[in-house]
Amino acid sequence: MKPFSIAAALLFTAAPAALFAQTVEAPAHITAVTLFPWGAQVTRTVEISGDGAQEVIVPGLPDGTRIETLRVKGEGVKVGAVTLIDAREPATEPLTSPALEAARAEVERLELALAEKEDAVAAIRLRAEAARERAAFLRGASTQNVAPDQLAALVQTVGAGILAANQEAQAAEVEAKAAERALKPDREALEKARKALAALENPNTDSDALLATVEGAGQLEITTFTDAASWTPVYDLRLDRTSGTLAVDRYVSIAQNSGEDWAGVDLTLSTARPSERMDPGHIWPERLEFGPPDAPVGGLPKMLTRGMVQADAYAPAPVAETAAMEMQGMTVTYRYGTAVDIRDGVEALRLKLDQLELPVELLAEAVPMLDETAYLVAEVSNDTGQILLPGSATLFLDGAVVGMTDLGLTAAGDTLRQGFGAIDGLRLKRVVVDKTEGDRGVISKSNERREQVRIEVENLTAEAWPVRVIDRVPYSEQEDLTIDYSATPAVSAENYDDGRGLLEWRFDLAPGKTQTVALDTTIGWPAGQVLR
Repeated sequence: MKPFSIAAALLFTAAPAALFAQTVEAPAHITAVTLFPWGAQVTRTVEISGDGAQEVIVPGLPDGTRIETLRVKGEGVKVGAVTLIDAREPATEPLTSPALEAARAEVERLELALAEKEDAVAAIRLRAEAARERAAFLRGASTQNVAPDQLAALVQTVGAGILAANQEAQAAEVEAKAAERALKPDREALEKARKALAALENPNTDSDALLATVEGAGQLEITTFTDAASWTPVYDLRLDRTSGTLAVDRYVSIAQNSGEDWAGVDLTLSTARPSERMDPGHIWPERLEFGPPDAPVGGLPKMLTRGMVQADAYAPAPVAETAAMEMQGMTVTYRYGTAVDIRDGVEALRLKLDQLELPVELLAEAVPMLDETAYLVAEVSNDTGQILLPGSATLFLDGAVVGMTDLGLTAAGDTLRQGFGAIDGLRLKRVVVDKTEGDRGVISKSNERREQVRIEVENLTAEAWPVRVIDRVPYSEQEDLTIDYSATPAVSAENYDDGRGLLEWRFDLAPGKTQTVALDTTIGWPAGQVLR
């Protein structure tokens, strides 16, 4: 690059404000919002006019905007240095916006209209005042030079004149009061227009501003991040047993307290969670030592000291907070179809998202150790390719509301398991038929405990049910503690749902039938020991 070109480039990127035209103010308009489960990315656009380099100040950014989350890019505009201002703003060229001009014109129009009507009311009151003056004049008329035969006629004439004048004054007062009351809407409209004008002439200064060096004409796009916003999934789960499907109606509940209204914005909902950590957890090496059980304790143990050193050596570097759309897992976004108004301070704006329809497996799940009835359980594989975030859900069974619950996170490909209430006609009974405990053996004695349990599931409904019964036997991690069991019928699966010792039976139960399960357990442990 030639020396002159280098100088020109440096002049634009680092020149003081004095080398540019006087700083001008350009308002920004919020056009789009991307909501995260916690936080939001807000996009503003600014129209830039002019051919050369200039400094533009964009007021009205939320108070406390962080520079590390602020991004500015131009379309048809070259963007140089960007400064975030949270205190005194530089002087700008006088700028009268079309909105301000319109507000001033409206106030002037309403003032003139009100003045004309107030003048009309004043003219009515003048008529009333003139009538009262005429009556007063007639009352003060002298009768000294009036002949006696004319006095009666004069008195009658004066009395009629006073009556007419008072009636005219009274009618004028009634008319004036009615006209005065009719001015109320005009005065209210003028007051409202004056407040709107005052808001434009004296905007809220409790905000930040952006100062940017730009060149050319086009549009600036400014994005900021706020953590004072969120969206939460809300679900309606509609289980239809006839079709064997679960319809998941998805809604979103939106809240924001950013300090500004978002009017007519393009809304995008994202499952990304930029406010959460981006890195997996870190575990440290575990070191074990053995020694005499009564070794004295002096100072810090070596293991603790070494652990502290290792923790310091392996401590991860701090992660910078940014507004980047990152998350753990797959990000799903939803763009709302129409423009949305989200006012500051909104606690819960609810919007309909979509509906998912999934095939479902229905079971009557029975836990006789805890319950007296079985419960209807729906198991659904989330094959939508989308993550279902945690949220509250209203449960519908065959069109009727049966309850509410809180759904946990269900990843794509995971199984959603949800209960839909008790099946009162499936009765459960669990009885301990026999339980014995004692010593056994002749030379080397040991302890033994035996337990016989009978489980009954009775179907008093008019339909057949696929039933899953869950019960348990103890488990041991000691070699000398032996646990054996036998079950009739045989169990369908051991360690149900990864629970050690949990047993599962699966069978179909016809109307009016009873299924019995026999479970015998034998536990043995060395003599002299106590079973815990």
